[in-house]
Amino acid sequence: MSHQALYRKFRSKTFDEVIGQQHVVNTLKNQILSSNIAHAYLFCGIRGTGKTSTAKILARAVNCTNSTDGNPCNECEMCKSILDETNMDVIEMDAASNNGVEDIRELRDKVKFMPVKSKYKVYIIDEVHMLSKGAFNALLKTLEEPPAHLIFILATTEPQKIPATILSRCQRFDLRRITIDDIVKNMRSICNEVGVEADDKALKLIACNSDGAMRDALSILDRCMTFNSEKIEYDDVNELLGIVSFDSIIEVCDYIINKDIKSSMTLINDVLNQGKDLQLFIEEIITYFRNLLILKTTNLTQNLIRITEDNIDSLKRHIDKLSVDEIVSLIGKLSDTLLECKRAMNPRILFEARIISLMEISQIDISTFEKRIEQLENTIKNGITIKDVPKQANRQEVSIKREITSREEIKAAKLDRSSANVAAVAGDEEAENRIRDNWNDFLKLVRSENVALLAIVRESKLAYVREKIVCFEFDSKFTFHYTAANQEKNKTKIKEILTRFLNAEYNVNFIIKSDKDEAETVKSMDDIYEEIKNAFGDDKVVLK
Repeated sequence: MSHQALYRKFRSKTFDEVIGQQHVVNTLKNQILSSNIAHAYLFCGIRGTGKTSTAKILARAVNCTNSTDGNPCNECEMCKSILDETNMDVIEMDAASNNGVEDIRELRDKVKFMPVKSKYKVYIIDEVHMLSKGAFNALLKTLEEPPAHLIFILATTEPQKIPATILSRCQRFDLRRITIDDIVKNMRSICNEVGVEADDKALKLIACNSDGAMRDALSILDRCMTFNSEKIEYDDVNELLGIVSFDSIIEVCDYIINKDIKSSMTLINDVLNQGKDLQLFIEEIITYFRNLLILKTTNLTQNLIRITEDNIDSLKRHIDKLSVDEIVSLIGKLSDTLLECKRAMNPRILFEARIISLMEISQIDISTFEKRIEQLENTIKNGITIKDVPKQANRQEVSIKREITSREEIKAAKLDRSSANVAAVAGDEEAENRIRDNWNDFLKLVRSENVALLAIVRESKLAYVREKIVCFEFDSKFTFHYTAANQEKNKTKIKEILTRFLNAEYNVNFIIKSDKDEAETVKSMDDIYEEIKNAFGDDKVVLK
């Protein structure tokens, strides 16, 4: 007889054998005991959590002639025929390959017929989310008003892709990821039954890499038994999975934390020379720091992923060496590295360069950095020079202070060159001429003071200078600039710059071009009188 995979050989045959889904099996058993069976069920969950197994158990349980406590007996004629897949009343259908409208129409025509020998005709549709829109519409009417002898059991890994009209007509059950302890317990039972010895550490490693799916765990276990039929060991599992051992992950993370470049490069070289997958290696490092972050912030061990109780001590050893901000920064940079490695021509070189940069760059705590900035601001505000900085000050602080002081001096020098030795304007006409003739110099002065203001002012032009007021006008298409210029803080700043430029006190006003035109239409009474006289004659007009 040919080899049968472990996940098929040890498939659950009763509700009591279903692992980790107690909330589902209890409800189904109660429905069967009370004869309160629904016409449509929907089982959701990730791969390998027991959706199809539970569906087959339910199909046998509703047709079993000798059920016990809601479980199928698996001994009666009905149960045996369903187990042997010779029962014509239980139809299992794969929606991935039968997803067309015609497939569902054919199904809809067949469901009208009564069961051949069973109590219920049961349709199990696996991966139901793969049905086309037309197929769902064809199924909808049958789900809405099914015959009394018909039960639909739908299974899917992606319930969000199923139309709401279908979901509302089914009793939905969400199957959870199976815990590591439950997976290990089941694998231990199977190993004892087949007579294979297995290390607890090896079984835990298999469970951690199954991602909560029992089928994945049993598939890995099957490979391990083929590799060594006498004993399953931790190193063998590592070798078969192609993953880096957890000891190596701890070691490389320890080197990163302690900034030991030489040792980390040696270890990375050894790991990659063994043919380990680089992306999986990076993912494991990220997972380690993620677990470290969770443990540091919550002090909870049950939320850790892909790690056993034996390895928690290594995490605790690193907790006090890194702050939360440093761990978050490491996770972010490593995640970016993983993304870049997927697109890189030579991912190994990129990875090694990123690891070195992680250890070269000093990880400064944000609170410390904020204190340093505050000290620098106080230094500049109080006019303290570099000579006043204590000798024991950090070199980085001194460098930053020197750079800021230098920038302030350059800025002040520019302002001095723009306004020093400039005679004050004598009146409005001279002020207007100075602005018009030296417009670019005025813009340079604005730029040296505030680049954002330059973007506003350069879109304007001088309208007039009148009664100690300098008026700038904007074209009607620059309404945004006009609004920004008239903000109090911007207007005050431009007034200060203009006063320095003219070496005299002047106010500032901004207008839209249309406003200027209206302002110019305002005329004196003498002008109006002259126009009337010209129109009607001197003898006809008398000014009173």
